[in-house]
Amino acid sequence: MFAITNVNVFTGKETLYNQAIIIEGDSIQDILPMDEAQLPEITHDGKGLTATAGFIDLQLNGCGGVLLNTDIQKRTLDIMNSTNLANGTTQYLPTFITSDNNSMRDVISLVASIENKQDEGILGLHLEGPFISKEKKGAHNINHIRELDELTAYYLADNKDNIAVVTLAPENTPQSVIDILKQAGITVSLGHTNATYQDLAEKNHLEMATHLYNAMTPLGSRDPGTVGYIFDKKPHAGIIVDGIHSDFASVRIAHQLLGEKLFMVTDAVTPAGTDMTEYDMAGTPAFVTNGKCHYADGTIAGAAITMIEGVRNLVNHVGISLEEAFRMASLYPAKAIGIDKEYGQLMKGYKANISLIDDQLNVSSVYQMGHKRF
Repeated sequence: MFAITNVNVFTGKETLYNQAIIIEGDSIQDILPMDEAQLPEITHDGKGLTATAGFIDLQLNGCGGVLLNTDIQKRTLDIMNSTNLANGTTQYLPTFITSDNNSMRDVISLVASIENKQDEGILGLHLEGPFISKEKKGAHNINHIRELDELTAYYLADNKDNIAVVTLAPENTPQSVIDILKQAGITVSLGHTNATYQDLAEKNHLEMATHLYNAMTPLGSRDPGTVGYIFDKKPHAGIIVDGIHSDFASVRIAHQLLGEKLFMVTDAVTPAGTDMTEYDMAGTPAFVTNGKCHYADGTIAGAAITMIEGVRNLVNHVGISLEEAFRMASLYPAKAIGIDKEYGQLMKGYKANISLIDDQLNVSSVYQMGHKRF
């Protein structure tokens, strides 16, 4: 047991000043005012910093100089977690983009082989493809795009403990196949889709949308498109707040319409958290120019942003309050995958995933599942 003392705690609902967070094992035992707390023998002085729930990134392809698609091994995940921690992120979905079948099975086996995934921040895989639209493939390899059949869906369902989210193009996926994933508890996210509004309205169990605005049909006056469907039906939706994937005004509009259904993701790739200017994007040379990750032809290929940078952008450029920015980075993604009873807030009984942030919105230290990791 130990305590983090002298901190201002943003619980997910309100900010409590001059508090002590009592931690036992991997959970928060209590949060009390300093003058009321009976402190354990071991204490860590928070020095007046703000404690918020550790960030949760539901779409992270790579960072810290590595990319899961190009290096399917435990070391890659270790580097991703380490880079995350330095930027306030305590939980994430390692994200694997469109690949051949053997590579997809390899990454599922890798995650299955990790005994204590939660202790290392892993909440399960996000399979972003290969079951997507060729017309809206973005940076994905068109040669590996294919439809999701029932046999493969049952294989994914059998691995439900290792897969949290599957991004797919609903117009190319039968309802019976979507139902298999739903019944297994895997979140189905619409993304990289050329669907019309009507295509989507005819499908059930589309609980999430992948990187709102990007790689989907836009909102139009006579065809509401995928964006119109999201604004109308309001599934949970991730959004990249780097000022490149979406204009900051577009982020603000989406937040006004979707509220707590809108959460932030990085969609980060190899260069995030580094000063790299060139990288291998799953077999294709890619570059970073003025913060934009792209192929030689200009196609956007992931992002170079971290979650704490996204929080700064939400506050400084989108105009959202700091408390709401914290919620978009922690509570709202937890709600999106149904883990908000244990993650995404700082409250008694919740997992002890805590980021300490200074007044300049820099990460000072981070606790992951009750252990000081940064």
